[in-house]
Amino acid sequence: MKTLLASLCLLTNLSVYAFSSANNPSWAVVDSATYQLTVVVSGINQRTGKLYIGLATDASSFTGESAHKKTVAIPESGDITVSFEGLKPGRYAVRVLQDLNDNQKMDFSGQMPAEPFGFSNVTMLMGPPSFDECSFELNENKSVQIRMIEL
Repeated sequence: MKTLLASLCLLTNLSVYAFSSANNPSWAVVDSATYQLTVVVSGINQRTGKLYIGLATDASSFTGESAHKKTVAIPESGDITVSFEGLKPGRYAVRVLQDLNDNQKMDFSGQMPAEPFGFSNVTMLMGPPSFDECSFELNENKSVQIRMIEL
């Protein structure tokens, strides 16, 4: 009887092992957790145009087309709060442009930006920031503050 019981326990453990996610990827548990990122933009001195808020997930989406983006009209007063919902856990960076003349791009005066802008985790600039400088880990609902920069 002990041998039969021991064999059943061993067989049960083997069958659990055989169907576990470690040995059978089709049975793997998928982490479906998503989070909300709230972006609060302050320091808006000029109350014209639109605010473009881009969310990057890597260096290429930081310098190119944003992975997620929103456009907001500039209100007469106060900060602007925008939420991105359903985001997967990972590294993100935020970049913001205030398009004063509605041409949907950053204008320059020589090599310097002529329109207000901002980035997550950056308050002073010594040249364009990188994704790594601006990025943060999103592993829970989070709020980030962006202060607009005017040159």
